[in-house]
Amino acid sequence: MKMEKEKSSKSTISSSQVFFTHVCCGLVLAIGFWVAHNVYFINLVSDPTNTLRLIWAIECPVVILLFSCFRQKPEKCSYLKAVARGLLGLPAGALLNAPGALALGAPVGLQYLEKSVNWSLLMSLLTFLPAASVYGSSWTDWHRIFACTKFRPNNSRITSC
Repeated sequence: MKMEKEKSSKSTISSSQVFFTHVCCGLVLAIGFWVAHNVYFINLVSDPTNTLRLIWAIECPVVILLFSCFRQKPEKCSYLKAVARGLLGLPAGALLNAPGALALGAPVGLQYLEKSVNWSLLMSLLTFLPAASVYGSSWTDWHRIFACTKFRPNNSRITSC
């Protein structure tokens, strides 16, 4: 009885919604590169710091607003709360991505700090922030996403492996 009640309270996401969301995010990423190249005349080779900052600044509102629509338990979590979780998830994900970048050979030093921070924010935006907007601080869902131990059909298509 409790399980049926729990299942009925959760919303399901169609494949077309998932596809549309990811296409929108991809298009905005392409628009960010286009704006950097054609409006500001910068690219990742000539000015990586400003290019990365511009791309994540353009992409960030779109990712937060789109993925917050798919928040878990919408009857308990308002849209604004999901947006706030996304905003908090951005720097948290950047802090988790930075050591990974260093372990994979990112340069260390004050001269590279700004580039590394912007790269970590962009990677957080693409990897951590969608899950933060959808799941918030639910430890069981985060564990399921990264450990892939148990399949659950709702919201799984949009954020997990």
